[in-house]
Amino acid sequence: MHWEEVAGYRMPSRVGGHPALDFCNTWAGWGAPPHPRREWLPDYPHLAVWARHAGLLTQATCTRLRQGAESGRDTAAQAAEVLGQAHELRTALYAVLLESAEPTAFATVAAHAERAAAASSLVPAAAPSTRGAAGRDDTPRARWELSDHAGLALPLLAAAHSAAALLTGPGRPRIDACPGHDCGWLFLNPRGRRRWCSMSSCGNRAKVHAHARRRREGGTRD
Repeated sequence: MHWEEVAGYRMPSRVGGHPALDFCNTWAGWGAPPHPRREWLPDYPHLAVWARHAGLLTQATCTRLRQGAESGRDTAAQAAEVLGQAHELRTALYAVLLESAEPTAFATVAAHAERAAAASSLVPAAAPSTRGAAGRDDTPRARWELSDHAGLALPLLAAAHSAAALLTGPGRPRIDACPGHDCGWLFLNPRGRRRWCSMSSCGNRAKVHAHARRRREGGTRD
């Protein structure tokens, strides 16, 4: 199944292996004509809940943002603007990750990432609960944290921050797109052995269609 229920909202399953890829996967049917049913982020509450679902925001922050977006006409307009920017970032990021982007797409991703960096502070990381091999402590000493002063833009900035982390990470892993019908979801595929976003959805449908085709072809030959 491509989705699961989170806080009363239908959220796309996290199959990408990275929040930035899961962000791209909030649109279904990349390359197909636009249609409302392809959109997993139709409004601001869905965006906030998705960011919580992806582990980019705390539950308390998600709840506060959802309440704030509904507190008045001005905040509703601001929330709609943030949602539009999130859609813009998602489209540009998808093209950049598949290396099929025009320079303007990378510029769009970079602009959002730089805004997220400007709204972040370096804070101490939590103390490690365990140690690595040979007793070595491999836990980072600090991490970047978005400021609550960013307000309703927090889910957008969190997605942009995640995108920057993926694009600038050492030894960027291989990223592939699911060839399933009306899909195109992205996923990490470091060994090149994975074909589908999920065997239980696109992979299973492909098997069913292939089996039906073989039966038709067999009947024709007979």
